[in-house]
Amino acid sequence: MKKLFLIFTLLASFSLDAQYVTTFAKNAAESQDDGFFYYLPRNVLKLEFTIEQTDYYIGPYAEFATKLLGITDYIKENKTEYNIQNVDIQINSEPDPDAVYYVAPDEKSKEPMPNVIFDYDGIILALGYDSIPIKQKINRNTFIYNDLSTCNEQDVSFISVICDSENESDDEEGEKRTAKKLTKEDSANVAFANIVKLRTAYFELLSGYQEVAYGNGITYMADGIKHLENEYLSLFKGKISKKYYKKTIYVTPSKNQMNVAVSVAKLSNSDGLLDANGKGETVKIQYECRNTLSNINQMSDNDKSAGHVNKVFYRLPVTTNVKLTLGTRVLAEKQLIISQFGDVRLVSTKNNKILFNPNTGIVISIIK
Repeated sequence: MKKLFLIFTLLASFSLDAQYVTTFAKNAAESQDDGFFYYLPRNVLKLEFTIEQTDYYIGPYAEFATKLLGITDYIKENKTEYNIQNVDIQINSEPDPDAVYYVAPDEKSKEPMPNVIFDYDGIILALGYDSIPIKQKINRNTFIYNDLSTCNEQDVSFISVICDSENESDDEEGEKRTAKKLTKEDSANVAFANIVKLRTAYFELLSGYQEVAYGNGITYMADGIKHLENEYLSLFKGKISKKYYKKTIYVTPSKNQMNVAVSVAKLSNSDGLLDANGKGETVKIQYECRNTLSNINQMSDNDKSAGHVNKVFYRLPVTTNVKLTLGTRVLAEKQLIISQFGDVRLVSTKNNKILFNPNTGIVISIIK
């Protein structure tokens, strides 16, 4: 009987002081419709990969490269290779569906609900203010969600040496003669002969053998000869074409991923960057969290789900070193503050003006 009286007295005093009650949204009474919901933010990472695509094209006379030029470092097959050149890590904030709360007025209270300011997604920005002071306003981090951006395809072609079809010509007596059709090796020999001629011309141009004053034009002539020589050499050595494109992957860190490596993508030799379910070498993200909350006791699950009088939940975010790796190679590394890695706490709002950081959910100002 005494216990029952104490509980009754406690509830009575609880109601007299109560202006409103904050409850985890899932535990809010369905019949209550005079209150409001608010979110704490969570963070999303935007990983923008710059991919280098290298295409290797075998030269039409590759089989004669060693015989005619004495080289062995030529392209021996058509293939494509992919490499991650760079990764840009960006962060934004969005409403956390696991951190949404319901604030309901106490029916017996004569005091009005405090003013509350939200952003356009329902993340709480301020309580007790008519408007947020300009000097204390913090812009919420956002980014544009976009799809894969590819580069334009580039055509790769080889210089023409001579047509393999039969050519007809008139001799001195006007009779038709048909030229001998060249074999592939004959064409390779013609290409090699042109390389020798171009190298000779290049030497004579630079050495002054021709005794002609070309003036400033000699540089352009030399570059033109070298370019043409390289075109003929590519008939044996092959050609390499590089292209670049960007691919974006979005990652939402979860608390069970703290201090562990998580697969976010795969790099395939044949298909480039794929999602984590593809085949290839694994791209991992690792969240190395500082133990900034080691001296703070975490709230129990019961406290988090119970109703709290004249108090609201806020967050204590965690400073995190975010690292992206491909095997032993570090692709990118950045220090960020990730809100969902932290714990939630309660702050008394009775007669207080409170400002929140919309990117982390932490309290940044309390004014009586």
